[in-house]
Amino acid sequence: MKKKTKLKFCDWSLLFLTIVMLASGVQLEINPSGERIWVWLHIAAGIIFMVDIFWHLGLHHNRPKIANTHGKKHPWLGGFFILTLVSGIIAACHWYDTFVHSTIGGIHGKFGFLMILAVIIHVCHHIKFYRLK
Repeated sequence: MKKKTKLKFCDWSLLFLTIVMLASGVQLEINPSGERIWVWLHIAAGIIFMVDIFWHLGLHHNRPKIANTHGKKHPWLGGFFILTLVSGIIAACHWYDTFVHSTIGGIHGKFGFLMILAVIIHVCHHIKFYRLK
């Protein structure tokens, strides 16, 4: 498969996962003490989302990097990615230990919503890539 084909597949899956993460994040924000299955689904989708982000970065560079290689092109996106990833790991560990929504889960949610906003802005800047030919 050509790199451009892989990138299209990766980007479309990221677009789908962005919608899934936004929807599940809103659901958990509305009902943080809801069914455990929804939290597990959010965690699973989040792991796939983060792996897909690393794949996306790897397709744009020789190897996956978190470091910004475009100067100041995507600093907010990278910053929110790191904050969301770290707070998500901490929140998931806490939730797995207690099965209770915590303050760190709420903080993670706010970082996640900011990251989704940055992702939407990023997609809008690169919308030409999504046009079907």
